[in-house]
Amino acid sequence: MYKRALVAASALAALSIAPAHAEIPPWPQGYPIQQLYQACTNSEAHAAGYPDWHYGETARRYLTDGTLEFKNTTDQTVSYTAKVESGTNHVIEANSAAELPSGWNTTAKTDIGATTDNGWIEGETFGPIQLGPGESFRVEFGVLEKDFVAMFVDCHQGFYQNQPGSDVIRGTAPAERYAFASIIRADGNVDNQALDIPSRAQGANSKPVGGTYHASNGPSLEKVANPAQDKPLAPATTPQRDPSWPKFGDKCTTQNHGWFPHEISGVSPTFRKPGYSQDFLNWSEGEYTFTPIVDHVVGAQFNGQMNYWGNHGRLPEGWLESIGAGQRAYLPVGTALNDLVLQPGDRVRVEYGTTMMRVNYSEFTCKNGQYTLTNNLPTATAPAGFWAEATITGRDGSKRVVDVLPTEWTSTPLPTQTAF
Repeated sequence: MYKRALVAASALAALSIAPAHAEIPPWPQGYPIQQLYQACTNSEAHAAGYPDWHYGETARRYLTDGTLEFKNTTDQTVSYTAKVESGTNHVIEANSAAELPSGWNTTAKTDIGATTDNGWIEGETFGPIQLGPGESFRVEFGVLEKDFVAMFVDCHQGFYQNQPGSDVIRGTAPAERYAFASIIRADGNVDNQALDIPSRAQGANSKPVGGTYHASNGPSLEKVANPAQDKPLAPATTPQRDPSWPKFGDKCTTQNHGWFPHEISGVSPTFRKPGYSQDFLNWSEGEYTFTPIVDHVVGAQFNGQMNYWGNHGRLPEGWLESIGAGQRAYLPVGTALNDLVLQPGDRVRVEYGTTMMRVNYSEFTCKNGQYTLTNNLPTATAPAGFWAEATITGRDGSKRVVDVLPTEWTSTPLPTQTAF
């Protein structure tokens, strides 16, 4: 009986090969490179090894190289070992004409765990797994593929940023291998099994929601506007003014041509910038806890422009923060969202993205001997937090919506928020 069971295992194992991802990734909604846009000094940067190429993970997907399945149809406990029947390999790709800069692999491996190639070798095994009567074993295996951005980062103007004139490289690279194994018990409950290699996130790979946006754009503000609901949002704290600035109404001469920040306000309510969605089905006959994982970076940066040239042409530090927004922020790939307890047959769609603040702001300059000429700049947007919600559909068609965003990501100040 034991030998017959192992023969059946070989006959029932099913292998399917997924095509490799081959497109250069689009511009991301955020640039999750370590230290990027953080304050620095030249001596600190030099001591830390800058300038150098550094990498940020902007998306990840699980490339399935195969699925092996077996059911113990005997009345005895059997030992089952699954075997990879065909080898696979995944290689790095990038948009740079030179593919990747010299020495790329040192920081790429350190920063995001990328490799030049990875895959499975024919004959590799999973197991042995002990299966009772009526129990099934299923293992999906493949390679975790990561989209990335790379910059030649240096300390410039007091902040870590891409060295002027350097390219921004976008690419896709294989990282670690994964295997997601489970035992389906005779009563229909699922028991996920820990293997000696990393597992994968439970949900399907995410897809864009409502359009593909990058860091500086988003939905049309004309469509977002609702005169019946929109209200001005005054600063919660007084925006700080540099003592060297003139005051509005001060006297000036024809030689005074500079522009200076005047006023700022937000617009309530905030709005949602779409990001990505992922789906999951509890196909088991038991209750199942699903943990959604962010697999595409979402975020934004302030997209306004000024004639004022202080603070590198940006609003003064603290002005956006006074209305609950920030210069830049992103929700990192790999962020675990809140757990969802699913009943048998429950389907869930998780959507996540960026919460945006509309920003009205103005500046002033000299005219006719006084600082009284104002310039009301076009409404801009800035990140104010993130959003993530799950829509759960039961077997009976009933729906419920659950907020799944961890509290530290709901509003400013955000863990990834920067002032530059």
